[in-house]
Amino acid sequence: MQITEIGALQIAKRVDAILHVPGNYRGGNLEMTIVIDMSLEQADFREPVASVVRALKRSNEIFRNVRLNLVFWGQEMASSVTPMAMLLTGAAFQTYRCSPQKKRYEDLFAYLKKFHARSKVALVFTDGNNEAADMQAAREALTPFLKSKLLLISDRVVGGTEFLLGKQSE
Repeated sequence: MQITEIGALQIAKRVDAILHVPGNYRGGNLEMTIVIDMSLEQADFREPVASVVRALKRSNEIFRNVRLNLVFWGQEMASSVTPMAMLLTGAAFQTYRCSPQKKRYEDLFAYLKKFHARSKVALVFTDGNNEAADMQAAREALTPFLKSKLLLISDRVVGGTEFLLGKQSE
């Protein structure tokens, strides 16, 4: 996964658009979630995550004080509250162990809906090799709010609504 500085700025603009969706962010401390697909090697996601975090911090002052939920998405989900600075330095990934395996998007979406519903933005860094075996379950987990707060970041960036529309037409 390669993210250029321009790509990181484009992601920051999309995050800004997510925050301005009516009824999403109304001010105060922002809560957001970053998900790391454990199929990725640390070398593959560490710099892209740092680039996006730097772009977010530069783009808007609200990213100076964020409650950041970091989720490692493997067969099991591991979640922790992590300072953004630890993503920049890589300290948040000291215990990370890559475990390549195909996972189901509907499981991730259901987890995010259940445990991270307060997050105003969810960024999912993935290798893009996962599947949505049950589109009805994915649709239910993304509806009503998660689809407008979600960005899947791999070789391309896909929003939650785009994900639903793209998978329906296949």
